[in-house]
Amino acid sequence: MHTGRPALLVETTRTGQARLVAPAGARRRIAHPTGVQVSCVSCASAGRDTQGLPRDGDGSDPLCIPCWRTRTDAARRRHAAELRAAALDDVAPACAACGEPDPSPACWLCGYSWLAEQRARFAADQAAAAAAVEHRFAVLAERTRAEQTVAELTGWVDRLRTTIEQCATGGRHERAVHLLADVLAREAAARSSSRGRRSKLALVCGVLAVDQAARITRPGRARTAELAGVTERTVTDCWARAEALEWMRRTVQGRRLSFEQRCATGRTYDRAEFDLAHLAPERAAARAAYLPVALLVLDELLAHALVLLEAAHDDVDAHAARAGELTDHAALARRAQLRAAVAQARDTALTGAELIATAHLGNFFPPRVAPQGEYFSSCLFRGLVQPPKIAYPASGGPSRGEDGASRSPTEGGRGAHRVARPRTRQGQCPNPRRPQARPEWHGWAYPLAQGIQRALEWLEGVPLPRVAAAIGARLGPDWTAEAIVEAIGRSRGGRELLDAPQRPLGYLVALLEAALTGEHEPPHLARRREQHVQEVAAARRRDVVDQAAVAAAGLATARAGWSARDDAAAAERAGAGAARRAALAAARAARRGDHAAARAIAAADVDEWPPVAQPGAGGASDSDR
Repeated sequence: MHTGRPALLVETTRTGQARLVAPAGARRRIAHPTGVQVSCVSCASAGRDTQGLPRDGDGSDPLCIPCWRTRTDAARRRHAAELRAAALDDVAPACAACGEPDPSPACWLCGYSWLAEQRARFAADQAAAAAAVEHRFAVLAERTRAEQTVAELTGWVDRLRTTIEQCATGGRHERAVHLLADVLAREAAARSSSRGRRSKLALVCGVLAVDQAARITRPGRARTAELAGVTERTVTDCWARAEALEWMRRTVQGRRLSFEQRCATGRTYDRAEFDLAHLAPERAAARAAYLPVALLVLDELLAHALVLLEAAHDDVDAHAARAGELTDHAALARRAQLRAAVAQARDTALTGAELIATAHLGNFFPPRVAPQGEYFSSCLFRGLVQPPKIAYPASGGPSRGEDGASRSPTEGGRGAHRVARPRTRQGQCPNPRRPQARPEWHGWAYPLAQGIQRALEWLEGVPLPRVAAAIGARLGPDWTAEAIVEAIGRSRGGRELLDAPQRPLGYLVALLEAALTGEHEPPHLARRREQHVQEVAAARRRDVVDQAAVAAAGLATARAGWSARDDAAAAERAGAGAARRAALAAARAARRGDHAAARAIAAADVDEWPPVAQPGAGGASDSDR
């Protein structure tokens, strides 16, 4: 007898096919009432309905034949692996042919292993060398980019300084200040209320105005944001605002370049071009009121550019430090000169803004009379080509006439003189100033100074008499400008001169001192060289005298020590210790067998033995010790 088959269901799939489906938990085989009816453990865990048998007795896992064989084969392989590992551990790792523990290229059996090992080592070395070269190129590329950034920021700082300085002295770069004042006037006219935060339009348009050339500018969004200290989104909004104010017009639209264009130009994007508005004469009055504000904006841009340049310098110094290099002294000097020039330009900007603001608001008080040197420096800021009539010549004062002081008229009949100390027309000073004689270098130093000023451009602003005095006090009449430049270059050892020293005359004096007092002999006679030779000889003589004095003092000290030692030895021979020597002499005479001499020496009256401590007398005193 057997039980009936379980019910089967028929279902249709999505593709239209019919299949039989057994209900969940239904067995797919005939259940017999007798025998072991257990399922295979492994198949049940995998979802298969298979009967198994506990082959290792009660309590073991029931397995079907395939699962039992799988477990048996796995156990056999595991046991074989353990035996093989144990056998390999007991055997020394040596070649069966040559018996060497390490592979050798001379062995036919382990030579291939050696060759494979060498190939793997060579490949690893090549990969390490390639990685080192790639890292070196990456470091060089990063350092080159840092140096390019320093060069670009230095050029930007110089352009800002030139713009500010030419606003005071006049020049083509002065146009940038008027352009910035024009956009400020346009924005002020377009504003309906003064409330709100300060706009960044002045900073962005300041970068455009300074960067423009012939009214065309291609600033770049990222570069403008960095130089103005704003975000790129702010730059986009300010460009749109400037276009709305008709201060500039976009002539070329920025775009992404094609692959061929990127390969040809080396850049990914093509910048937009703007045409700045023309400075109309009818808007001169509107621009004049905003010229001080424009100068203050340029001062702010210059301060921000100096901060960026300092950060770029720190980056370059960090790269040099990682490479084990030191910053050149000339580079540090150029940085110091640039900082000084920036500080002077900022002072010029602030002074110019104050002067222009004062001129625009007007003077409420009449100006005082001043010499020409006090007021002429501000004429260009005020728009004056010639000095005003309020100045008097610096050589003479308004209170001094041709013949004498105004308080002491020299013509007869004009006023009265003091009775106690009358001042007559023929009176002479008790100590008149006598004219000084010309120095002996007056005839040849001035032409040589003119040649030096032509050869060294940074000496052009120094007065000629000062240059001539510096040269005449140190050189001779046989020198030429070419010889001076050659001597300075030889003493510098290939180092470049400063382009714009802060104190040109002091720098020239330092260069001449180094050239004339160095190790190189000058080509012509020079006063400073002869003076230096005399100073060196005098110093050498002083050193020799000092050494002789030190040697004499040392010899005197040594002689004093020798004398003290001789006196101590004589005192020892004549004083304490004689009894001990007499006893030794008697012992030596007795050893020789001369008993008569020994008795004579012992009979001598020598009583210089130290006191001996007696029992019960206590310890010896410090003086006895």
